[in-house]
Amino acid sequence: MFGSQANAGTDDQVVPDAPVRGSGDSDLDAIQPGEGADQAEEVEVQESVPSKVTRQGLEDFVLYVARALVDNPDTVTVSTLEKERLSVIQIRCDKPDIGKIIGKSGKTIAALRLLVSGAGGRIGLRMTVDVLD
Repeated sequence: MFGSQANAGTDDQVVPDAPVRGSGDSDLDAIQPGEGADQAEEVEVQESVPSKVTRQGLEDFVLYVARALVDNPDTVTVSTLEKERLSVIQIRCDKPDIGKIIGKSGKTIAALRLLVSGAGGRIGLRMTVDVLD
């Protein structure tokens, strides 16, 4: 039988005859109660840093990303249209490059919109991105 399985029928515990070894041959029996994950660790919480997000910064970010995606980056322009309670960053580029900004199944433009709307939300603005032809 393994260890002291003779008494397994009474209290359903298996007690091994030798020390239990963990990965790397560490002695698991040597671990004291209160060690490891159960121990609370004091973590210093930093105060929030003021947001450095600006509308101009978001325009520059969109321009940077759009130029990195297309074949002809010199033709990419970005402008912002102010609508009622919404700012729309508009990207203009050559027709063959529009698909590169939109991406497969619209995933690239969706990711860019998500980043812009999230960053805009940090400064209290509703923002989105459109690609114009």
